[in-house]
Amino acid sequence: MKTKIRSTFISLSVYAILIACYAPQVFPWGSNAHERMTDAACDSLPPEISPFFDKHRQKLAYHSNDPDRWRRELLFRIGLKYEDDLNSGQITEDLRQVFETHGINFPQNASVSLRGKNGRWYITIGEQEYPIRKEADKLYLLGDKADIFENRSAEPVLLGSEGDTHFALDTKEKLLSLTSLNVYKTGDRAEGPRHFLDIDIYGPYPFVELPHDYDEAVAKFGVEDVTKRGLATWRIADYTRLLSEAMKSGDTKKIVGAAGALAHYIEDIHMPLHVVKNYNGQLTNQHGVHQRFEDDMVEAYGEQIHLAPKMASELEDPLEAAFDIVLDSYVYADNLLHADRKAKLGEATYGTPYLEKLFRLSGWIAVQRMNDAATATASYWYTAWLRAGKPELK
Repeated sequence: MKTKIRSTFISLSVYAILIACYAPQVFPWGSNAHERMTDAACDSLPPEISPFFDKHRQKLAYHSNDPDRWRRELLFRIGLKYEDDLNSGQITEDLRQVFETHGINFPQNASVSLRGKNGRWYITIGEQEYPIRKEADKLYLLGDKADIFENRSAEPVLLGSEGDTHFALDTKEKLLSLTSLNVYKTGDRAEGPRHFLDIDIYGPYPFVELPHDYDEAVAKFGVEDVTKRGLATWRIADYTRLLSEAMKSGDTKKIVGAAGALAHYIEDIHMPLHVVKNYNGQLTNQHGVHQRFEDDMVEAYGEQIHLAPKMASELEDPLEAAFDIVLDSYVYADNLLHADRKAKLGEATYGTPYLEKLFRLSGWIAVQRMNDAATATASYWYTAWLRAGKPELK
């Protein structure tokens, strides 16, 4: 039976100020969250196709982070000791040498700028930009990720290129984390807008000002405005077609790659802050809320986020289903922002006490949206297979 993802309206305040000049910054669910949702989707498929997805679930989980890899590439890590240099806007000779060691040269008289932005720094050399993020990098000593370390003994292992962080590996099962400054290289600049749709720029709920047909939307608002406000729904429709074509071809590599990427885009628009213009709390003096919710909180309380998605069903119209998901996510956004404000009351920092309160106030949103994302992902996979003519997947 065909189903349509329907939106449920919750009374929320709608922001009154539209942004004339809008340059959104993309923040993804954490990579581990994407892998978990994609893995859970494999358990929500009908028996006709579940064996194929179960067989390739590890690869599917890996490829669910491909769209983020297309946006940027992790080049190397530098020590936290350079944080003061970056905050002061300086590129010391020592830091310059670290970059050059990794094959990035600073030409004489090159235009180089540093700017702090939401806990990030950017070094620009000519037209190439190198974002630097302070991150807690999760290292799992399990399965195919065990090859992170050549030496898996209990001896201390040196982590970080500057030799300033050590961890003792107690067991192979231990989850380790290290905080470092990760240096990225920007990739496909066209990729960013494909991860969100700031729907509330298009008037009041339910945002009927925005045509769902892409060509009609561009004719009405112009390709530049449509692009910078987000393309996620159309990207999902396109990738559903790509997945169907891959299934028709029988090419396992193409099927797994397309299914993983499609999962990413679907999962992204289930995050409430991927569908509003106040995507990082920048309009309400809550800068950084995006990462605090979907990364810091979800990582800290991942064991308490249980995924048990519903069974997949055929979608009547993949594009309209994507717009329904956007409307569903939108109604959670104000609740999430309110939870962030309330959790910060009485706290000087965004440390553990804040995260505990944030999870108590908004953890249910993460649980609901992650489960819904897994269900929707499975439904899109199933729909793509049906539209491909129900081919045998090997």
